[in-house]
Amino acid sequence: MKKISLCVSIAGMFMLTAHAQTITWQTPTVISGASDVLNNGTYFGSWAPFDGGANALPVNGVTFHGNSDLPSLSASGFSGDGGPYYDEPSTGNANYNNLLQYGQYAGGANASFSWGGMTAGDTYEIQFWVEDIRGSTAARWENLSGGDIGSTAYGTDTSAAVGYSSPVFSSTTSPGYDIVGTFVADNTDSEQILLTAWDANNNPSAQINLFQVRDITAAPEPSTLAILACSAGLMLLRFRRRA
Repeated sequence: MKKISLCVSIAGMFMLTAHAQTITWQTPTVISGASDVLNNGTYFGSWAPFDGGANALPVNGVTFHGNSDLPSLSASGFSGDGGPYYDEPSTGNANYNNLLQYGQYAGGANASFSWGGMTAGDTYEIQFWVEDIRGSTAARWENLSGGDIGSTAYGTDTSAAVGYSSPVFSSTTSPGYDIVGTFVADNTDSEQILLTAWDANNNPSAQINLFQVRDITAAPEPSTLAILACSAGLMLLRFRRRA
């Protein structure tokens, strides 16, 4: 029995390999409409800061939660909240517009948040939104850095600039941007996002309006499962011969 258990354990190692939580960031895109909201894979959790009615406002099949359902969600550095505060972004979708008018800000250059409960070896997709169409601030933007809790720093797995305010940092009038990133969860089962903000008048304020996490782990191909099964069988046969 011990030999069989060992074989199964070794086979399991081939099926699940944990990786460092390096985030691969895509290019930020201008907020435009409901199709912005990704619905790939399986919903894991979301955060619509200070929007208590968010769960009644689905967008593109995704339901967001003001009282976040992200496991062990923890935020640091934020000092204020608002909603509906950031004005109508005019995306053409009433629910999307409503969600994006809420948010949380830092009143300073740095803030962070983290969550846990993920499965080591699974691939996760995150989507982050920030907008402020009021036109009452100078051009603002921020970079997102991601990694294990306690090891996240600006310049490590850091995104391109994500703009907000109108006109945004690119001098183009728009409500703001969203950005997508992917990573493979490691054995810590938790992830941290650090926000580093900038302002054209040197008055930065890190900000988040909306966030979601999805598990997009691909199912193993039948051929891969067959190879794993054969490998486990051969290993078991070798153990029996040695016995």
